[in-house]
Amino acid sequence: MDIAGKVALVTGGASGIGKAMVEIMLQKQAKSNLPPGPWTPIPYIGFAPNIAYALYKGEPLYTFLMKLGNKHGQVFSFTALGMHVVVLNEYQAIREAFQDTKLSDRGENETQAKTFGRSNNKWVDMGPFRTFTLACFRQFGVGTSRFEEPIRKESTYLIEELANLKGKAVDLTWYFNNAVSNIICKVVFGTRFELYDERIHRLTSLLNRLNELFGAGALEICIPINIPSKAKQELVKVVDELHKFINGIIESHRKNFDPNNLNDVIDMWLNEIRLHKSDDPYSFRNPDNMTGPILGLFFAGTETTSTTLRWGTQYLVRYPKVQDRIHREIDTVVGCNKLPKLDDKNNLPYTQAVIAELHRIISLAPLSAFHVAADTTTFRGYTIPKNTVMISNLHAVMHSPELWGDPEVFRPERFLDDDGNFREPNEVIPFGIGRRVCLGEALARQELFIFFTHLLHQFKFEKTSEDAPMPTLKPIEGLVLHPEPYKLRVTKRD
Repeated sequence: MDIAGKVALVTGGASGIGKAMVEIMLQKQAKSNLPPGPWTPIPYIGFAPNIAYALYKGEPLYTFLMKLGNKHGQVFSFTALGMHVVVLNEYQAIREAFQDTKLSDRGENETQAKTFGRSNNKWVDMGPFRTFTLACFRQFGVGTSRFEEPIRKESTYLIEELANLKGKAVDLTWYFNNAVSNIICKVVFGTRFELYDERIHRLTSLLNRLNELFGAGALEICIPINIPSKAKQELVKVVDELHKFINGIIESHRKNFDPNNLNDVIDMWLNEIRLHKSDDPYSFRNPDNMTGPILGLFFAGTETTSTTLRWGTQYLVRYPKVQDRIHREIDTVVGCNKLPKLDDKNNLPYTQAVIAELHRIISLAPLSAFHVAADTTTFRGYTIPKNTVMISNLHAVMHSPELWGDPEVFRPERFLDDDGNFREPNEVIPFGIGRRVCLGEALARQELFIFFTHLLHQFKFEKTSEDAPMPTLKPIEGLVLHPEPYKLRVTKRD
């Protein structure tokens, strides 16, 4: 529809002045050189009512944006609450956009700053923090072969606990959260927690609630307006309690700090501040900026692997033939008398294919975290104004009919070639892509392979009885998509 048609549609019988104002607005919109998108005739409010209505009906934002992409193109834009928003539903577009440092900032409001810290917002500040964190990880071997043993040790503890259940019906959330969080706890805090330690259960339950309160795609930390609500009030309480826990650990490290004995990330961070202290409110070397980023590391280091394991066991209950085939492959390649190792990975192509298909179909973080344009720039010939919100719809990529044919079908074989070899899928991007790709990707991949293969080597996962319902596989919306709670039976294999 041309501008004249849109004017007539909006104004109806309005006066000449009203029509002229609308025409000026539409011409301004047409000249903006943003990517095409849904028409939003109401200034400032823009497309926000359409989004609110979709969410009110219960449609996830990522599927709503996927449908808009099918209509307006896989790179499209709209305005909402005074913000320009560009949505990327295509793999190549996401890859191209997020290599650009001008498109690598984060949205900033007080909720986001209070939760995860200000030093994560701007790429100019985030870049040095990433470099420092990766240096810490390398110091402790995270993501390298020498870190396999700490993961195997936690996996062994988990196996012992599950074996003690002796087939009792159980929800595995508690067990997986404890095992996985202990790995990042050891790296960041220098300690681990026993399974029945109430501190770690309180901590992981708070993280779960934080995930739900933020909502899929981090809308809460993107919206520039502070809208009071019961959810926001609860969010403040949850963040305060999480920060209190982390600050207690930081303070303990400060009291016992020894620059000649750096045992974890907090120790190394305190040493960095000792050597290069900064008063810049956006610098990670500012002593006041430790709490939020540490919470971010702990959240990311726990949620991805533990939640994927929960999804994995539920899918295996629903697809027992897939589980049987994994059992046969592991038994053939590894044998019965030892647990799988990372060295076995290339000889377990079907198991790798199942893990890749899990990543694809569950789309764990469907909208990743929103980026914001640090400055006005161009992208694919379009003008992207400063402070434009950039949304990478990972769900749209990993559920694209053009890429996968039958994206809603759980079919690990799609990642095997004609000879049965595993084919690494570029378009499966559960950890994001580009300069802000998840810091812990290498660790998460190690953890998931070791925990997953160890669990399948030792156990069979089944319904609690013949009459018990199957898992729904319906997600609970949040920054990370959780499976609905489900009790299953964990049976020790002979």
